[in-house]
Amino acid sequence: MQFVRKTTTWILRFLKLQLFISLFAMPILLWWGLPMSILSPLGNLLFGPALTLFLLLSSLLFFTELLYIPNAWIAWCLDMLTKIWLYILKSDSHPWLFGFATPSSLFLVSIPLLALLILHFKTLRSLAHSVLCLSILLVGSCLYIKNTYTKTNTLQTIPYGRGELTILHDQKKLVVIDPGIIGQRISSASWIEYTLCPELIKTSGKTTIDHLILLQPGAMLFEAITTLAAKVKIKEIYLICWQGSMTKHEWFRFFTMKRTLEAQGTKMHRITHKTIELNISKTCDITIQPLPQTIKQKEIQYPAIEVSGHINRDPFQVHTHKYKPHLKPSTLIT
Repeated sequence: MQFVRKTTTWILRFLKLQLFISLFAMPILLWWGLPMSILSPLGNLLFGPALTLFLLLSSLLFFTELLYIPNAWIAWCLDMLTKIWLYILKSDSHPWLFGFATPSSLFLVSIPLLALLILHFKTLRSLAHSVLCLSILLVGSCLYIKNTYTKTNTLQTIPYGRGELTILHDQKKLVVIDPGIIGQRISSASWIEYTLCPELIKTSGKTTIDHLILLQPGAMLFEAITTLAAKVKIKEIYLICWQGSMTKHEWFRFFTMKRTLEAQGTKMHRITHKTIELNISKTCDITIQPLPQTIKQKEIQYPAIEVSGHINRDPFQVHTHKYKPHLKPSTLIT
């Protein structure tokens, strides 16, 4: 009976600490556009014993090597522990991550202040009451942000380089249209990780891209999309179809991207000379229309594309970045 009481007390203290840490870190995560993981308490619970066991086995292996003591079983245990930990880290983390649109600064400041108030309120000194109140504060804050600050039926642009990305968010579905600016710079992969992903989360509260439309190919684009797929879930991707031969480096980047998307379960569609109609929702439709003009890029060529449609009755139109409307259809753009 005493063991049960001690175990219950330890669990309540652990939950109290984890809930307080989550509430204190919540404003920072939301401000920077980082997702929250619902497995954080479980991860902290498992990480401590696993790290202790890893350090113990490593120390035993080191000293047994110095003293010439047989240590094959220690090396085997350390190897198995490392494999198990790496397997857990490689598992798909996207279902456990939740993004939230950035609320007002006043609301962000109030979250940790309320958590401190709960800890110092005399009638809530008992562990059970503190855990219950902190849980209500955490769940209530998340629900309030989701219902109040998440905006739908929105059309926005994110500037980068010499162009901009078009972002559509309608009925909980997120569409990203790249006219060809992501692959302009070598720093595209880092821009994806540190600018685009946080911006998508801060504005839409989503860690999933339902439709990603790419109108220009390139090695830097393939590398950037590989990085993007590691950070957010991509359900469907539409990539321009080209003719001609790429370099070995470009093909390597392309197949690396393709393997990453296949492992994630992403459906890949190729944009050819046929029109593609996408009915995102009742208030949002997208048409991917090939244009007569052909664009030449090194040893490959592909058709210029126009992506148009409506969101909440507001029209939008996006063209391939290298498209020149004043040129004749037969002109090749290098």
